[in-house]
Amino acid sequence: MQAEIVATSGSGPPLVYVPGIDGSGELLLGTAARLERRFRLTRVCYAGDATGDYATLAASVARCIASTGAERALVVAESFGVALALQTALDHPARVAGLALVNGFAHYRDRLELALTRSVFALFPRAWIHAARARFVQRGLFAPRRDDEALRALLALPGDWFDVRYRARLALIQRLDLRPRLAAIRCPVALYAADKDRVVAAVPAAREMQAGMAGSELFVIPDAGHLVLPLAEEPWEARLELLARRCGLVA
Repeated sequence: MQAEIVATSGSGPPLVYVPGIDGSGELLLGTAARLERRFRLTRVCYAGDATGDYATLAASVARCIASTGAERALVVAESFGVALALQTALDHPARVAGLALVNGFAHYRDRLELALTRSVFALFPRAWIHAARARFVQRGLFAPRRDDEALRALLALPGDWFDVRYRARLALIQRLDLRPRLAAIRCPVALYAADKDRVVAAVPAAREMQAGMAGSELFVIPDAGHLVLPLAEEPWEARLELLARRCGLVA
C-alpha cells in the first residue's frame, strides 16, 4: 500500500491532501475547487495491495510531494490521514512545511471497537454493507450538521467501500501510537476538531496531540460531525491560507 497522486491543479502555494481511511482522495468534494483558487492542490490516494505500514505510507507521501516539484508543502489531512501526516512530518521533515489536521488522532483509544469493526466487515455480505452505506454517510459522517450538496456528491462517488484494503488500514490504527514522538514535530500545526464527531473522539484526541506539540493551535468546530472538509460554510480556504503564512509559504 502506498500513496499515489490522484490529481494536481490550481495555483499558489503547494497544498497536499492526505485522505481518511476511505483512501480515495475524493472526499474534499466541492472544497477541492475552492482550495484550488488559492493553492496548488495535490490530492493523493492509497493504492496497491493491503500490505505496508505507516512508515512506508509516509515515505510515499514524501515522494508525492517531491514529484509535484515543490521542495515542501502544507499538508491537510483528515481522520486516518492525520496519523499519516504526522508520520510524514516526523520521518521526512524537510518535505512538510506545516500540518492542518482534521478530526484525527495520534493514538486511537478504543482498540476493541476497531477489532470488532474489522470482524463485522470481514463476515457480513458485501451487499448488506453497501445497502447501509447511505444511512452511515448521513448519520455517521455528516450529522448533526448537514450539507445536502456534499451529501449527494459523496453518495454518487463510485468505489468499493470497506474492502480488504480498508480493513488493513483499520489494522494499522490498532497498532498506532505516535504520542511519544510528537514533541519532535517542529513545523506549524493547526488542529481542527468537530465537537459532535461520532467516528472519532475528535476533541479529546486533538487536545492530546496539542499537549504533545508545543505551539500547535486547536480550533473546535461546533455542531459538526466527522466529515467537515466538504462543508461549504466552513472557511477552509482562509484557514489554510493563514497557516500557509505561518509556514512561510505565503508572503
